Amino acid sequence: ELVFDPEIEKTAKANRKAARFAREAARLAGATREISEEKVSSPHTWDDETNSMAEANPPPPLLRRTLGDYGQRNNGELANLGF
Repeated sequence: ELVFDPEIEKTAKANRKAARFAREAARLAGATREISEEKVSSPHTWDDETNSMAEANPPPPLLRRTLGDYGQRNNGELANLGF
């Protein structure tokens, strides 16, 4: 059941503010954790850290094609994308 909210703008603003504070707190918690991890000497070499960082951040997934993408021109000609 939906409840009527006569002050929807205030509610939306409060929700955005709470979400922003939560993101900021998570970011700060992650930053302090990274700083404390940097202070501890690591047995890993620089190459190991670079490889693990690359594995931890995979490339973003490909964007999902929309119907408009299939009709776009390719070098001045309509692209045939498997239809």
